[in-house]
Amino acid sequence: MNQFNKPNSDKSLSDLFKEVQDIRYGRAEAQTKEQKNPRADVKFNKIHVIDKKFNMFGAIIGILFIIMFFTLVNSSYIFANSEEEKVAIAQYEQNQYPIEIMDVLSNNISSSTKKEIITSEEEIPFETSYVENSQLPLNEEKVIQEGSVGYFDKTVIKTFENDELLAENVISEIVKRDPVTKIIEVGTSEFLFDRQAHIGDTLYTSDMVTMYNGANEESDILCMIYPYIDIKILSEKNGWSCINVDGIEGYIKNDYITSVALYPEVVELCRKQRILVKVNSAMDVNKPSGLTREDFVKVLSNHREDKEHIIEQCAEFFYEAEQNYNINGLFLASIGIHESNWGMSNISKQKNNLFGYGSYDSTPFSSSYNFESYQYGIDLVAKVLAKYYLNEPGTAIFDNEVAVGSYYNGPTIAGVNVRYASDTNWSNRVYSIMESLYREL
Repeated sequence: MNQFNKPNSDKSLSDLFKEVQDIRYGRAEAQTKEQKNPRADVKFNKIHVIDKKFNMFGAIIGILFIIMFFTLVNSSYIFANSEEEKVAIAQYEQNQYPIEIMDVLSNNISSSTKKEIITSEEEIPFETSYVENSQLPLNEEKVIQEGSVGYFDKTVIKTFENDELLAENVISEIVKRDPVTKIIEVGTSEFLFDRQAHIGDTLYTSDMVTMYNGANEESDILCMIYPYIDIKILSEKNGWSCINVDGIEGYIKNDYITSVALYPEVVELCRKQRILVKVNSAMDVNKPSGLTREDFVKVLSNHREDKEHIIEQCAEFFYEAEQNYNINGLFLASIGIHESNWGMSNISKQKNNLFGYGSYDSTPFSSSYNFESYQYGIDLVAKVLAKYYLNEPGTAIFDNEVAVGSYYNGPTIAGVNVRYASDTNWSNRVYSIMESLYREL
C-alpha cells in the first residue's frame, strides 16, 4: 500500500478493501490526481503521523482496517480472483482429515457411559491360632475361643459402558467390627493319649503306690494307695501326675496309673477294693456292707463248711435284712455262721434259729426261740440289733421307728459283744468270719 487517503475521503469500506487487494497483487492504479498528498511518501510500516482531525469514528475504522489488512496478508485464500487464488481456495476447502459426522452421531447415540457410587458390607476373614497344651492328649485339639468374621463398609466408584463394567475404584474402606481370632489348643501329653483320658477324668491305680507331697521321690510321703483305687487327675507333667484321692491331693508316678481303656475290668475291681479297704475290726456295722444281691450269693456260696447249704440258701435273706434295717448284712451272716456252726447246730436245724436267739447258757436249746423259717429268724434278729444294740437312742432306723438303744455300746462288733454275748472273744470270732467273707469278693 503506497498511501493513506485522508480521513475525510468519500471512499467506502469496500473500496478500501479493493484497494488493499490491488496493492497486494500489483494492480495499483496510477495516480489520477495531479497533485500528490503531502503524506503520500509515508510507507506502511513507518506510519508516524495521524491527522489530529481524525475523529473517533475514523480511529475505529482505521483499527478495523489494520486488522483486516493483516488478515488478508496472511491468508492466501480469501478474496482470490485469479486462477491461483481459485486453486488456493480449492485447497483450503478440501479437508485432508474429513470427519464423518454420521459416525460421530451414531457412536454417541449407541454408547452410554455412566458411573455409580456403591457402598457394600464386606466380610473380614478371621485367623486361626494354634497353641500347645501339655494337659491335653497328644494331637487332640480343643477350641478355647471361637472365631468370628469382621465387617467393613466398602465404597467404590463403578464405571459402566452399555451396562458393562469397565472400571472399579475403591474410594474408602471403614471397619465396622474387627474379626475375632479362633484359638485352638493342641495336646502334647503322651501319657493322656495312651490312657485315652483327660485332665479331670477318673483313672485308677494299677498297684500299691506311694503318694508324695511333691513331684519327686524326695518329697514327704502323704499315704499309700491300694491297687485299683479310683483317683482324679488334676494335672500331668514329666512322668508325674497330681491327683486327688478321697480329698487328699498329692503326686504319684504315671507308671502306676491305668484306665478303663487299658484295663476294662478295673471298674469292678475298684468297686470291690473300695469295699475291702473299709473292712477292719473297728468298722461300723450299723451301715450297709456295700455288696450287691449277687455279691451276697457269691460270698455265701460254695463253702465246704456249709455242708447242707443252709447259709447259701439264706444269702438273699441276709441281703434283704441289710436293705430293710440299714445294718451290715455280712455282719449278720457272720453271727449266724458262728452261732450255728454253718447251720449245723440242733437249734438251727430244729428251730430254724441260726443265732441261738433267746438262749441261756444253762438251757441253750429249750430257751432258744423257734422260728417258722430261717428268713423270719434272720429278719427278727436284724431288727433287734438295729433297734437295741447298734444305734443310739432316738436314731431313725426303719418304718418311721427310732432306736431304743437299750444295749448300745457303740456301732462296732466289739460294742455289740458287751451285751449280746457272754463270751468276751465273741467279737473277734465274728469279725474273723466276716473278713473271710469279704475276701470272697
